[in-house]
Amino acid sequence: MGLISIEFGLGFPIFFLLYWAFRPRPDIQNLLLTLASLLLLGYYGSGRVLACVVIFTVLVYLLTKAMQASASARARKAWLILGVVLAILNLAFWKYAEQLRVPLADLLADRGLDIDLQNQWLLPLGLSYYTFQGISYLVACYRGDVEVTRRLSLVDLLGHFGLFLTVTAGPIHRTTAAKGLTDYDGAPCGAVDQIRTREPRHIIAPTFALCLILAGLAKKWWLSGWLASHVVTPVFANPSQYHSLDIFTAIQGYTLQLFFDFSGYSDLVVGMALLLGLRLPVNFRAPLLAHNLREFWNRWHISLSTWIRDYIYLPLGGSRQGFVRTQVNLLLAMGLSGAWHGYGWKFAIWGLLHGAGLVLLNIGDRILALVPGWRDSGRKRDFIASLGWPAKAISVFLTVQFVCFCFVLFPIQDLNEVTQIYSALVHNFHDVRIGPWTLPVLAAMLLLWLAYPKLRRLPETGAAALAHFPALLRPALIFAGFVLIVLLAPSGIPGFMYANF
Repeated sequence: MGLISIEFGLGFPIFFLLYWAFRPRPDIQNLLLTLASLLLLGYYGSGRVLACVVIFTVLVYLLTKAMQASASARARKAWLILGVVLAILNLAFWKYAEQLRVPLADLLADRGLDIDLQNQWLLPLGLSYYTFQGISYLVACYRGDVEVTRRLSLVDLLGHFGLFLTVTAGPIHRTTAAKGLTDYDGAPCGAVDQIRTREPRHIIAPTFALCLILAGLAKKWWLSGWLASHVVTPVFANPSQYHSLDIFTAIQGYTLQLFFDFSGYSDLVVGMALLLGLRLPVNFRAPLLAHNLREFWNRWHISLSTWIRDYIYLPLGGSRQGFVRTQVNLLLAMGLSGAWHGYGWKFAIWGLLHGAGLVLLNIGDRILALVPGWRDSGRKRDFIASLGWPAKAISVFLTVQFVCFCFVLFPIQDLNEVTQIYSALVHNFHDVRIGPWTLPVLAAMLLLWLAYPKLRRLPETGAAALAHFPALLRPALIFAGFVLIVLLAPSGIPGFMYANF
């Protein structure tokens, strides 16, 4: 979905005015959201993408109707299982269809059928996000979290699953409020209560919303784009030609690029949702300041990590069935997280590495429970804090390095590329000169890391600062910020990295 595009930039203000012209009628606003979302899905995706969303939504809607009509709990559970299985099969088919494309095309060619599967068999836009939202809705209806009288109509369900703000790269907008999923100010943000409201909506924190949009554009368009073109892509394309320090910088840079890309997109859509009177969950809470891997996953892609917790880890038994079973559940959950990101060994290894890291962390917690300071604090972060800032800095640094070196698996195509990157990292200390950008970029990364606790509050700080200016001057200042971002950003309209996962 091209949220950063000339067409969208011109079209959204028109939609915004039309949307708020019907402020007394949230039902009409919902209809407008649905129509706009379907139109954009068809425009930026294709008729096939639009058909996938519509068919999936109709299926979920009919299954919830079947649950409602069932007299027994066993029948309702059967409908739920059928819905979840169909949703997962649909997700798995399209996720892994690419691996079947070439042999199927050859088979069809042998039978005299010339079909362009390269363009016809592509991953539907937003597949993972509306699939997870569909499973969330099915489970909520089965459990009774959504009363029969408050279940969504087919039109509203289409708007929920295909919402143009979230369908490309999330956040996953759950049916009901969930632990760990809140808006920027800590407010719950379940979808059903917002869609079914009868109270007129209002623009939420407009100045902050615009500052959040600017922050998202700066991260996504400028910082992520600059890192990709100057630091990451050249080195990863030919690591043997670069110094070890260049490669180390590129490894750090790729994680930053991914963070700026994804969190920037999340800031962008959360800010736009506030302008439409809607609340979406905050998806990132300074994950690169996490003191350990467990805390990292409480801060990174929060809508996915909490979804995995509630719909995979806890149904497997969570931590309720003993220490060993808990570690098995963690490995399974993180392995499935890797499979969600894509097909192939690299995503499976990435998920299992994170699972193994969490297991080792839990084992370490058990061993450290023998230490009085640890036992008294009850929390690893409190124990580390009691050792002073060097211990805190080291724990954050080690966590970030683990995350960075695992993320190297994402952009590569085969195991040989990983070997080349790590081999060059170890051996290219003497025979290759350090690149001109490397030391300045490393210094900038260090400064960013040190200053980020303050920088992450820039949208709030900017909104508070703008409040001191006359109301008529604020739009001009915000527009000036937008122009500055455009001037600093690399040329071209960027795509969204996580839309591929």
